[in-house]
Amino acid sequence: MAMPSRARVGASALALLLAGLAIPAQAQSIRDANIAAGRIRSDLPAGVGVTGHWLEIAYGQPGAEGCLWDSAASFSACPARAGWPDRPDGTPVWAGGQQRSEACGGSTTRVGDSWVGCLAYDQNPYFALGNPASAYWVLVANDEPSFDQCNEGPPGSSHRVASASAQPRTMFKLDVLSNAPAPGKRLRFAVDLGDKDFFCARTGRYEYSIPFLSVGAQDGRGNSGPVGYVNRRGSPRGTIVFDAAISSHAAIACRSGTQSICSPSSLGVHAGLYAYATWGGVPRLVFIDLYGSGALDYSGGPPGESKWNWPVRDSFQYPGAEVLFFVAGESMLTYCGIDVARLPLQGTRVRYSIDLGKVLACADARGLPTQPMPDGDIALDGVHWYIEGSGTQGSLGLDVSAIETAVFVDGFD
Repeated sequence: MAMPSRARVGASALALLLAGLAIPAQAQSIRDANIAAGRIRSDLPAGVGVTGHWLEIAYGQPGAEGCLWDSAASFSACPARAGWPDRPDGTPVWAGGQQRSEACGGSTTRVGDSWVGCLAYDQNPYFALGNPASAYWVLVANDEPSFDQCNEGPPGSSHRVASASAQPRTMFKLDVLSNAPAPGKRLRFAVDLGDKDFFCARTGRYEYSIPFLSVGAQDGRGNSGPVGYVNRRGSPRGTIVFDAAISSHAAIACRSGTQSICSPSSLGVHAGLYAYATWGGVPRLVFIDLYGSGALDYSGGPPGESKWNWPVRDSFQYPGAEVLFFVAGESMLTYCGIDVARLPLQGTRVRYSIDLGKVLACADARGLPTQPMPDGDIALDGVHWYIEGSGTQGSLGLDVSAIETAVFVDGFD
């Protein structure tokens, strides 16, 4: 934690100040602030989602089919849901962005409310770095449609993650690097579409997908408690500060031979951060795009809302969330009065300080959440950084460092 910059405060005075603000001395809520240790592991535990240790899919949420949201209201439908009549338009309740075929393209043997094909995958490409034990940054390596058997692994662990220098090469890349002369380390991660084979042996053809990679701090998944607290009036303990830079970039394109699944109108990539806060029993998932291009550049529009189902009980993202989407730059300034810089493509490092309480208050003022944001403090359950791409060639890499939850703002941090 940086000491105040306007005046020197002795240790005893600082302790009194913290007590006066009713903020505990350990209010720095990201357990591995500044990435001091840099331990990382996959969201799904090792060995989950394969034969002998099936993925646990759970229904029983308020939606009509047992997901968090009605399948007709969610862009993800109600994935892996078997034994339910089609919707009035004739669409299966499982058919959405996460599942394109019955039984996820695998075994149609029924197991409870699902099929074996949605519960057991060829492997679980579990990733761990630095002996994570109970304290770590959590990794999601997902490839939509994530329940599809064209992926070698289960949802959230779709493909292998490895160092950028690893052989054989992999689409999902992650390294923890020195941040010298600054303290701590850097997270460098990338999605390289050119290193994925889009041909699916199960179907005998190329299949379109949208890879997504994220790493972050999450309560109950490596972080002991919330990463902060947010409030509609402003959130010193929900202001996330960090440095970010685009570390690598190759133009997103269609690889030769993949024209059946790739067209210029579908090409794009975006990157930013997302955070979780819950009220009314419903997780709210706030996305802030810091960079976007092509079909995934949403900078021309206002903030938005959508509904997402994720019935994977093994995952911290269960049961899904109400998604509140923002784009840094002119969009957030125009619609929210919040100035968050766009991340430049040329690799310039940007220092961010994002008050997520004010971002949520903007969503509330615009009537986006299905339930109004309550007064008072709300736990910020997690914060994560992500990259997502659409295409069959090209890449984007992101460097993130100096991450912490601010206690003091407006000249103190």
